[in-house]
Amino acid sequence: MFRKKKSKEQEFQEALAELRALPRPALDFTTPEGAILCLEDAMRRRDIEAAVACKDFQIEAVLLLLKTGFDPGDEEMLAEAAKTLELGYRAELSGSWPDMDGVESFFVEEQHDPDFEDLSMRLITELTLMTDGTLCQTIMRVAKKHDTWRVIHPVSDEEAG
Repeated sequence: MFRKKKSKEQEFQEALAELRALPRPALDFTTPEGAILCLEDAMRRRDIEAAVACKDFQIEAVLLLLKTGFDPGDEEMLAEAAKTLELGYRAELSGSWPDMDGVESFFVEEQHDPDFEDLSMRLITELTLMTDGTLCQTIMRVAKKHDTWRVIHPVSDEEAG
């Protein structure tokens, strides 16, 4: 009548099996999760052009301008901000590629971005199994424009609340 208590390792392995059983999104831009996978694939291959193509710096610039109190309707300022964000991303990524070999990604939640209800944005909760066995959680902001999804940026701890 007594059940043997499961070890933490057994519980972890069972949870991991459940995550691995989840449907796998296509590696394309038709879904928010697919766009994230495309970015991770580009990072795995260390392909800067493919990584840049996975992002939307114009939408990221709008968010930055809104956050800093500037007018995102100023086309010149918006274009300059998007260009600066892209150049910064290229420099940061080229200088420090993340090691994505053997990393597994699982998507456990999708919700409308409460800060931008009127835009086609989603917050995607991703669990990442690192090669050392640790599981990390990231909330990624993604946006849809012209029927394709692109990655914007991870949600900061302050934004996640």
